[in-house]
Amino acid sequence: MISNAVTLFRMMLILPMFYLLASEGPGWPALALFFVAGFLDVVDGKLARHFEETSRVGAMLDLIADRLLTFGAVAALLIAGVLALPAAIAASILVVRCLIVGSLGEALTGRAKLRDSRYEPFKIVISFSGLGLAMAPLGNLPGTTISAAQSAEILIILAAILASITIVDYIRQTLANL
Repeated sequence: MISNAVTLFRMMLILPMFYLLASEGPGWPALALFFVAGFLDVVDGKLARHFEETSRVGAMLDLIADRLLTFGAVAALLIAGVLALPAAIAASILVVRCLIVGSLGEALTGRAKLRDSRYEPFKIVISFSGLGLAMAPLGNLPGTTISAAQSAEILIILAAILASITIVDYIRQTLANL
């Protein structure tokens, strides 16, 4: 299945991204790997649907790859000391959310499927943007006195707030179906 091969390749990009970011801090190579892995997340889903290759294994691999990308990016940023304390706590919430939602999904296996929270697409875009901006070796944003790092931290905190809201939504769904 070509879509699963793309997902596995996406997973392999996470290790060099993690290494570069954790050892060298923000830089274009780590950011490029992060964006390629994120782009391939879209590609593998489209390929699976186009070639009618959707499967439980493919869905599971996709979820694992998504969680590993988030975990790898957050862990590397924390190791590199890129995030100030409030953003570090917020980034940790993003990882914890992945664990909680995965656990809730397991609790419902065979009973129901968690519906995506209406805030999920916003959380994804904002967290991906914030983590990516934190990886970028940029100073101040053009025409402002706001640094890219400050903007990244604001986005990561906003993503953590949305992640917290989605956790509550997923817990409600789980309790209603148990």
